[in-house]
Amino acid sequence: MNETVLQAIVAFIFGHKYYVNIVNTRGTTRCETTSFIWSTKQQAMEHKMRLEDNRSFRYVETVSFRSREVYKPAVSVNG
Repeated sequence: MNETVLQAIVAFIFGHKYYVNIVNTRGTTRCETTSFIWSTKQQAMEHKMRLEDNRSFRYVETVSFRSREVYKPAVSVNG
């Protein structure tokens, strides 16, 4: 992915934008983030769709955050 000069400046000042899904452990009040950090909302939404078949976790929401840390792209072992 090619980054424009403006995108590089924003990433330097504010950090890169990432997305993470929050799930609820079924049968409890416990909510936590999944172990995947996504670089695009589209990837996070695809992960959300895969979570719908999961009987252990219930999807709660997707949140975005910014970090100056550069995370490697998430790779799901299930798809």
